[in-house]
Amino acid sequence: MPLDNQLGPESRDWSFMVFSGLPSGSGVLFEEITLDERIGPEAVALLIEPEPDELLAKGRLDLNLKAGIAATAYGPVLFLIWWIPPIVSGRPAAFYEQVMNPLFPNTSEVLRRVAEQTHLHVIVTDGAGQVLNLFEYQNRFGFVGIRAAVDGARVAWGGPGDFAEAKIAYERQYEIDDILAGRYD
Repeated sequence: MPLDNQLGPESRDWSFMVFSGLPSGSGVLFEEITLDERIGPEAVALLIEPEPDELLAKGRLDLNLKAGIAATAYGPVLFLIWWIPPIVSGRPAAFYEQVMNPLFPNTSEVLRRVAEQTHLHVIVTDGAGQVLNLFEYQNRFGFVGIRAAVDGARVAWGGPGDFAEAKIAYERQYEIDDILAGRYD
């Protein structure tokens, strides 16, 4: 049974929240936190944006996700490209790349948690980890299929991988513009 994690309609101030130890630059990562004690812990997406003014000028983010498994000689790489329209000259107005190791068992577990939630909460932070806003989306991002692909990649690979090398190979072999255009599908 899915976790109904829809937040109530009351206005909330999230500015008291700060995440420490975030990677430098922009990107997305999953964290497990409790936003509402009635709901309990849930997996959220932290969207880290060191220069958030333009992003936050929009009242609502039309967030989209393109996901897949990239095969490299060193092991598979799960890529999640979070993007926001409009598309201008073949490129979204904003996009954020998240890569994860499909061979790491925690990857499947976090994807299971996200897939079992009715909503995905995206928390926008600045580069220092200060929470600037929270967006709530019905969870229609396809995480059940993404998790199945991760589990399939782990079985297909069958041995140890070198994720650091796999990530480097992914960055050399795959272009985000081509991923978004579906050239690797």
